Amino acid sequence: MQRRPFLFIALAAMNLFPALAGAAGADRVNVKQTIDIESNNGHVLVHLTVFNYGKQTIWIPREIAEGKELTGRRFDVRAFDNRPLDYTGRMVKRAALTAADYQAVEPGKTLKSTIDITPSYAFKPGRHTYNIGYAGPFLTDVNKPDQLAESPAKPTTFAHTGK
Repeated sequence: MQRRPFLFIALAAMNLFPALAGAAGADRVNVKQTIDIESNNGHVLVHLTVFNYGKQTIWIPREIAEGKELTGRRFDVRAFDNRPLDYTGRMVKRAALTAADYQAVEPGKTLKSTIDITPSYAFKPGRHTYNIGYAGPFLTDVNKPDQLAESPAKPTTFAHTGK
């Protein structure tokens, strides 16, 4: 049997090319988002932190970045039995988001915001335990708003005493 080391090396290299190509661009976008919950005086505050560890600017929804009143179900809030809480906040029917509706987060920067979600979800009276998650939508190209990427925040559990 004749050995063909060149053929083996060529085949091995062909199998590595896709992995190497993906790895070369992998650090261009590296986003991590976290949520921490504070429940005091009848209010539920979501502290959102967006870390842009990548080498390109990303854009997150301005509504979230500026900690403004929510205009739709942005967080997945569930009772301890896993039933979703009703969204009771303001609903705004509008055209698709444009570049003006996003906030830039430069490479190597961190953005922090705090959002009071108390009026936006149907928290039950009394002390209850809830779970919350955040899909973490962001854009890598503000001129392509239909190409949303996600960096989900790790879901967390919190207790809240509703009034």
